[in-house]
Amino acid sequence: MTFTRLKTVTLLVTCALLALSFPGYVNCANNGKKGSQPAAPAAPLEPEAVIEEVNAKQLEKLLADKDYVAVFWYARSCVTCDKVLAELEKIDDDTDSFGVDFVKINDKRLAKQYGIKNFPALTYFREKEPIIYDGDLMDEEGVLDFLTSLEAMDLPDRIEEVNAKILQKIIEDTDFVAVLFCPDHETCPPRVMDKQQCRKCAKALQELENIDDEADQLGIGFVKIHDEALADEYNLGGLPALVYYRHQTPIIYEGELQREEDVLEWLVQNKSTGDEDDVIEDVTSKTLSTLISNIDNLVVLFYDHGNDDSMTVLEELEQIDDDCDKHGIQFVKIDDAKAAGDYGIDSIPAIVYFEKEIPNVYDGDLMDEEQILKWLLSQLERDEIEDVTDEMLDTMIKEGRVIAVLFYDNNDKKSQKVLEELENIDDECDALGITFVKIDNPEEAVEYGINKVPKLIYFEKGIPTIYEGNLEDEEKLLKWLTDQTSSDQIEDITDEMLDLIIEKMPHVAVLFYDKDQKKSQKILAELENIDDECDQNDIAFVKIDDDKEAKEWGIDEIPSIVLFERGIPHIYEGDLMKEDELLGWLVHQKRYSEIPEVTDEMKDKLVENTEHLAVIFYDKDDKQDMRILNELENIDDELEKEGIVIVRIDNAAEAKEYGLDHLPALIYFENKIPALYEGDLMNEDEVLEWLLVQKKTATIEEVTDEILVTLINEHEYVVVFFTGPCEPGETCDHTLNALETIDDELDEAGIIFVTTEDTGVAKKYNVKTYPRLVFFRNRDPLHFTGDLDDEDEVLAWITDDETLEIPGKIEEVNVKMLDKILAENDHVVVFFYAEGDKKAQKILNELENIDDECEEKDIDFVKTSDDDIDKEYDLPGLPALAFYRHKFRTIYTGDLMKEEEILEWVIDLHESTADVIESVDRKTLQVLINDVEHLAVFFYDDECETCSDILDELENIDDDTDKHGIQFVKSNDVKLAHEIGIFAFPALVYYETGVPIMYDGNLDSNQEVFNWILEQKADQSIELINREQLLEYIGTKDFLAVVFYKEDDPDSPRVLRHIELIDDEASEYGIYIVKMHDKLMAKKYGFRNPPGLTYFRKGKYINYDGDIDDEEEVLDWLTSPANMEMTDHIEQVNRKMFEKIRKNSDYVAVIFYSDECKQCPRVLAEVEHIDDEADKAGIDFVKIDDKLMAKEYGVFALPAIVFFKPTSKEPVIYAGDLYEEEQILTWLITQKDPSGDVIEDLEGERLVRLIEESGSIAVYFWNKTKCDICTSKAARKARLKKEREQHQQEGGAASAAAAFGGETEAGEAAAGGAADAAAAAASDSSAAGKHEDDADGCEQCTKVLEELENIDDDCDKHGITFVKTRDFSVADGYGVHEYPALVYFEGGIPNVFEGELSEEEEVLQWLITQKTEDRIELITRQMLETMVEETQYLAVYFYKINCNICDQILEGLELIDDECDVFGIHMVKIQDPQLAKRYSIKTFPALVYFRNGNPLLFEGDLQNEKSVLEWLIDDDNRELADEIEEVNERMLDRLMAESTLLVVFFYDDDCAECEEILEDLEEIDGEADMFGIDFVKIASMEAAKKYEIVNIPSLVYYRKQVPVLYDGDMHQHDKVITWLTSQDVFEIKNEIEEVNRKMLDKLLEENEFLSVFFYEHNHPDSIASLEKLENIDSETDNLDITFVKMADSRYAKKWGVTKLPAMVYFRRRFPSIYRGDLLSEDEVLEWLRKNRFRQPELNIFMYALIALALAFVVYTAFLLQCFKPAPPPPVQHPKQS
Repeated sequence: MTFTRLKTVTLLVTCALLALSFPGYVNCANNGKKGSQPAAPAAPLEPEAVIEEVNAKQLEKLLADKDYVAVFWYARSCVTCDKVLAELEKIDDDTDSFGVDFVKINDKRLAKQYGIKNFPALTYFREKEPIIYDGDLMDEEGVLDFLTSLEAMDLPDRIEEVNAKILQKIIEDTDFVAVLFCPDHETCPPRVMDKQQCRKCAKALQELENIDDEADQLGIGFVKIHDEALADEYNLGGLPALVYYRHQTPIIYEGELQREEDVLEWLVQNKSTGDEDDVIEDVTSKTLSTLISNIDNLVVLFYDHGNDDSMTVLEELEQIDDDCDKHGIQFVKIDDAKAAGDYGIDSIPAIVYFEKEIPNVYDGDLMDEEQILKWLLSQLERDEIEDVTDEMLDTMIKEGRVIAVLFYDNNDKKSQKVLEELENIDDECDALGITFVKIDNPEEAVEYGINKVPKLIYFEKGIPTIYEGNLEDEEKLLKWLTDQTSSDQIEDITDEMLDLIIEKMPHVAVLFYDKDQKKSQKILAELENIDDECDQNDIAFVKIDDDKEAKEWGIDEIPSIVLFERGIPHIYEGDLMKEDELLGWLVHQKRYSEIPEVTDEMKDKLVENTEHLAVIFYDKDDKQDMRILNELENIDDELEKEGIVIVRIDNAAEAKEYGLDHLPALIYFENKIPALYEGDLMNEDEVLEWLLVQKKTATIEEVTDEILVTLINEHEYVVVFFTGPCEPGETCDHTLNALETIDDELDEAGIIFVTTEDTGVAKKYNVKTYPRLVFFRNRDPLHFTGDLDDEDEVLAWITDDETLEIPGKIEEVNVKMLDKILAENDHVVVFFYAEGDKKAQKILNELENIDDECEEKDIDFVKTSDDDIDKEYDLPGLPALAFYRHKFRTIYTGDLMKEEEILEWVIDLHESTADVIESVDRKTLQVLINDVEHLAVFFYDDECETCSDILDELENIDDDTDKHGIQFVKSNDVKLAHEIGIFAFPALVYYETGVPIMYDGNLDSNQEVFNWILEQKADQSIELINREQLLEYIGTKDFLAVVFYKEDDPDSPRVLRHIELIDDEASEYGIYIVKMHDKLMAKKYGFRNPPGLTYFRKGKYINYDGDIDDEEEVLDWLTSPANMEMTDHIEQVNRKMFEKIRKNSDYVAVIFYSDECKQCPRVLAEVEHIDDEADKAGIDFVKIDDKLMAKEYGVFALPAIVFFKPTSKEPVIYAGDLYEEEQILTWLITQKDPSGDVIEDLEGERLVRLIEESGSIAVYFWNKTKCDICTSKAARKARLKKEREQHQQEGGAASAAAAFGGETEAGEAAAGGAADAAAAAASDSSAAGKHEDDADGCEQCTKVLEELENIDDDCDKHGITFVKTRDFSVADGYGVHEYPALVYFEGGIPNVFEGELSEEEEVLQWLITQKTEDRIELITRQMLETMVEETQYLAVYFYKINCNICDQILEGLELIDDECDVFGIHMVKIQDPQLAKRYSIKTFPALVYFRNGNPLLFEGDLQNEKSVLEWLIDDDNRELADEIEEVNERMLDRLMAESTLLVVFFYDDDCAECEEILEDLEEIDGEADMFGIDFVKIASMEAAKKYEIVNIPSLVYYRKQVPVLYDGDMHQHDKVITWLTSQDVFEIKNEIEEVNRKMLDKLLEENEFLSVFFYEHNHPDSIASLEKLENIDSETDNLDITFVKMADSRYAKKWGVTKLPAMVYFRRRFPSIYRGDLLSEDEVLEWLRKNRFRQPELNIFMYALIALALAFVVYTAFLLQCFKPAPPPPVQHPKQS
């Protein structure tokens, strides 16, 4: 045994030694062979990057396929990117394990699209939603936590999906997490809801999305997971299920998941009980707001963690936290002074109790926890009016809540008495939905116009109404409040309330009236009728009885209506008694923008409060003025979009105040400064252009004398150019145009520049000659005596310190002027303060004393109080004093009231010299970067250990850099460093003309740093050329980039510096960059205003349209394969270009060649033929003349074709015939997509069966014999020519291959032989396939088919079966006669694609839309004919191509398609004008409704889809005259639910007897309709089974869904109708039957005694009476009285009934109306009983009356006959006489 083991071990060792020695042996053998070539070196293996590099296309695909993707953005010029990337590589595996794909990309253009401006950067895509990481990228653990944290995954209003790994980490890291477990995606694919649990999960998810944000605010994470295995592991049972993890401990929610409010309440409750420590939970301001909104009883402790009192109170209150929980009171605390201020809490600590969002402040001893608990419990038990602060009240009013507010004084006895009374109605107010609060705040009361308390105001939708009654009478007050909630009265307000409402509400209609004026009262009564309509249109309607307020708005006539639209008033000039016209005007003003009419008072308010305002002064009695006004109405909308308010005013006196003598006139106000328009007001385009120029650019405003006086009085600095009478073209006009160029500079300095032709003010200030320039400083004029045509001299004079200086004062400047002063002056003292600060004013008074001393030292002293000045200049607080020396700031830290110490400090700083590198703040650094041409910035961190040592070393080169004109500064602003991509400290950045370059060397060596800085300064690598050189370079350089710039442009150095940074790298691509400042050449190539970049490729040029300051973007553009492509031939590239192409393209084919190769030109010529086809297939084809590079990829014989694809590291070398381009193309396409997926071909019955059975199928019909293009004569000629050329090429290729094989070396001969064999095989196969192609091929159809092959897999992913067929018999069956065609079938219903079939993306999008959305199908004529026969209810939309209104209407009809399906109506569309004529359609679009084949044309408004739907489902349109309607199952279900009387004939299509019965029953259909009976038929065994019908045919009568089966002979239709309308069948036990007019007439004929209850639907009295009368229905049956009801008020009037409800008793058709109480059923029954057994005296009396009437008629006839006068004798003829 031992020997055997030793033998085995020895054998194994020997084998191992042999294996190790074998490679060397083989190499020796190979080396020993003579003439053999050296072994091919292996293709270079690049080190595999841990974080994968992607390009833009790959990233787009990755984002589409993956839910979680982290993208690291980097740039070439970024030094720190490599360091950051090295850190992030450490967490790549971790991110993979969490399901997060981590990639990196260098694409600045794409980065900008995602908001990335600085590099490096990290973006995290969660379900395609990006979030940018703003933390420290060098902290890889922090990055990993961010990528896997719940916060990073949080999406607004969406519950994030996680995997099991991420879920586990979230549970570990998060205290409170709610997890919704759902079925796997395989079980429930997206948008597929065919399973109950899938529908249930989708519904639950939809509801829970509504509380996701609230849960986040409460600190509860909410995620979902589709993992059935994990759910089984937790034993959750049926899904969906909700599990709540509190400190990793799970509890399962047992309630209904679709009730999101209950779920949120459960989460909050369990969050509280989940606290392990007995502490009060700390919350944020946002969380507090959520808690207040969702928790009925909440106690909040506002405290300060750094305050001893707060912490002592907190310790006491911790003891009652559990007691509060037991009583259902949530207790939280918040350390947020701002949040406390929002709720009006001034002193901290404080306790506020919120009950249903109503706050109540505790004012007792906070140290007595027992007393606090007692108070809280008392708040639970008793109801009292809560006290609120002014902030709380404002919040409640803004939310639009219904509030009653009592303004009171706690120290006032009357207030206390009123308060006690009003406590009694607090509960009643709650029942009315009115929140009752009180406030003790005199200032807040004054804001609402309340000067005397107590006073009560009622707020509804923010509109206040004051109660004027006695507050001590709570019953009257409660009645008033009740009336307010239900009344439609217009609310009365005070002037203070009006100002608040106008400010807060966008649309307010205000009625100014006099309550004692009869006219006002009458108008008010009319306007009350439209109050509700105004509310519906979101127009607040209020009234005010205040003459003073009316006058403030310029309203002289009362009553008047003014509509305020976002503060802009519109005066109504119509008849206030016509409320409908007023309502129409209000709605019109809200919807359509018109120029409002204002008064002069309104105009003054608008000038004061509106930044951009245009005012038209006009005379409404002047027709020309009105025409101009109508023209200007056309530009109102454009002005509104630009933020310019335009109004009109008819007030000549006001116009004269502005010096306007001629109307109409236009004045533009910008920040209260007016400018007069002097152009043609009839030209609205010119007016619009002028106004926009005034707003967007700084121009010298034209003013009148009156305007000028106002400006001089109100502004410190005003420059006036007095032109005098000045005509265009005169000297003054030219001077004015020249001065326009300095207006911007003066605006930036805060100086107003205006001009005027008026001479009144000029004479006042001794201006005698024109033009003249005068500068007013605090109304003090200075005359300019220099050359007015020299605008630079004018600007210098105006902005000169001596000119600007106001003696004896520190000048006030704005931010723009301050920036200018700091840029131009070496030493400046600036006092920063807040406007209105009393302390600052005292300090200023002291500082005025040292102003002159500073001026003597040439130190400028200024002050500024602009808004947010402290943030702008990064100040610690206000007031502040700073000294600036050469833009470097030092802040004074001493006492600002001691001016002597300040002066001494300023002078010391002024006289000292800085020998250290200056430290700068953010603002100063930004200024330096923009202004200093050469700047070195040392960024350091206070926590950096080595930074101080390095800084000491760099101090040694500070003076040297100064000598070379380089400014050296330092900054410890870490945030700013991060913004420019610096995450590792220390770091050095060199700025040249604002362009940064990062130093990546050794900072410890100051000499090395100094040399590097000098190298950067001296680097000028771009050649400057002239016109002749440019023309030469265009002809000789393949790739030439020309930078055009202007010599005198200050931005040019910066632009050129950016380009210089990429010059060297561009040369590696063979691109030569030059610069040129020839304006004519720049203009020739499209740059009228340089800088610009033109790129010449073989003489052809394109212009760069991107950001020329982004050098990396420029380089990417220059080296883009699309831009470097010069011709339609295969592009020649070098190694660098190829690397770029490989990076940006997925599939690349390379033909390696050499100029020495004899066969290469011929092969290249052949391959050129397939370049375009390769491009279409997504393959980039290039050629490379580089033998060394070819050998690196294993190519040793040229020419050769190599294919690169992303799925393989190693390229594939083509081994076929290089002269057969079709074979090469086929090989390339196969290499790109080896799967060779093709669309399945089906024919005949198999195809028809698949269409019928498949839920979603797309069929591509194609056939050569049917294709119009392929059967044309031209197409046949082209095919014959192509075949002849192919035969000739095959013969030539064989001889060429033989010649090629004889000329090459041994290795090449072998390759050529193989190629010949392959070519022969390919030729045979090609010939074999030609006949088949000729038989079935179609160039058009085949081309489309190739495109559609690309989307076959995508269709499969979306559950769409894609097939093709050449069976035109099947196509004819669906009306397809034009080929190729695509038809989509869903449930057997066809829909024809009408777009471009060659656009596969469009086809795919259309198919997905058809699958996921319920769209109206497009059908053919043949399809329509089939559907009309087979579909009971079919709506057909006829439309035309290129008809805009057709498309708009179609979009509307799509909205009702689903509803039509519910009612069993199928809607389709068709484009067939000839077929439309068959149905009398003359205009398009049109809608035809087929009811069992019978058409009905819709004649209403097709644009109103709701009316179309109502028309389609209307029974009158559904029913056919004298024909029983055929219904489907859906329609039958609807009729069952809606029809009280329904007859259904169940039959079978194969039943011969059924047809005979139907013919008989058709004769009584109309009569049944008259009795209100719906008669339908249905041939469906499923429906019969559903309604338990055993025998077919059957006739069933449903009365309120109660069935009665007819058991007689259905052929005898007379008996059927008698049965249907008989009382026995009609009657329903214990219910009074409903009848119509026809049925009532029949009952009156058949019944001697009949009682009818006439009533109204939804009428309270009718409902109450009917309930009582139902109780006596059976008793009336015993009295042989038929009892029915009828809801027909018009028919009731026939019998003398004028008021409903009413009871009429018919005795032998003679009516008797009951006059008693219908609610007393016993009295009614007794009355009926008496009438039933009453003697017929009434009848005898009636007969007597009839007899008397007849006797009178006979007697009258007798008299007329007996006393008839004799006829006159005949007239004799003249001859007879």
